[in-house]
Amino acid sequence: RLAGGSAALTFVILAAFAVIVALFTANQVRNQFNNDVRKVANQLASERALLTAEPLGPKCNANVIRAYSAEDAQIRVYDVGTATTLCTQTGTNVARTRPAFPPPIQTGDDVELGYRVAVRAVRLEPVGDIHVLYARPLSAVDHTLNRVRFLLLLGVLGGAVLALLAGLYVARRAMRPIAELTDVAREIERTRDPSRRLPFPEAEDEVAELARTLDGMLAALDASRSETEAMLIRQREFIADASHELRTPLTSVLANLELLSEEL
Repeated sequence: RLAGGSAALTFVILAAFAVIVALFTANQVRNQFNNDVRKVANQLASERALLTAEPLGPKCNANVIRAYSAEDAQIRVYDVGTATTLCTQTGTNVARTRPAFPPPIQTGDDVELGYRVAVRAVRLEPVGDIHVLYARPLSAVDHTLNRVRFLLLLGVLGGAVLALLAGLYVARRAMRPIAELTDVAREIERTRDPSRRLPFPEAEDEVAELARTLDGMLAALDASRSETEAMLIRQREFIADASHELRTPLTSVLANLELLSEEL
């Protein structure tokens, strides 16, 4: 019971601590992720070499797009005037690119199609006004948070198991002197010999005080038993002496009674 109570209390404390850590970590990771998306979107929007003017229309700079396409990022460049997609991180063919984000109506940060999306409005000469969309999948953050939650769960369960094992060890060690006292008490009950002494624990605690008290009680019972036996011995000696002293006059009285009965 002591070990189980200790393990349950440890589990509750660790679980509460794990919940707090998980919430704090999730908030920090998501904030950091959102800040990274906004930072990269701002950097991408500030790239003046993002588009180049071509006779057939503006064209994305492949080197710039490639530099910002790491970690499964999605990049879209839209023409504000025509609401068409100028290019993506894989080229100008939107049909091969998933997900197919709709042309943004307004700039800002949002979550769409499982991605954290940041849209920035840019005016590039001589191209004109464009919208730059930068998005990163939320699955990476969710994967990290799930791993953190799994590790916290393992920590809580492991801590509870360790607390249970430690509680069992401490409880058994603490109850060992009491078990020894119980064994000696049963032996005294069986033999009815109060002269036996109880073992004293090494530690000066309540168990040691109980052992000294019980040992003093046994010593008092042993002394009382000795006094009773001595009194009984003296009583038997007194009865024997009295019987011896009374035997002679009683014999004489009986003899006289027999003579009197014959004479009378």
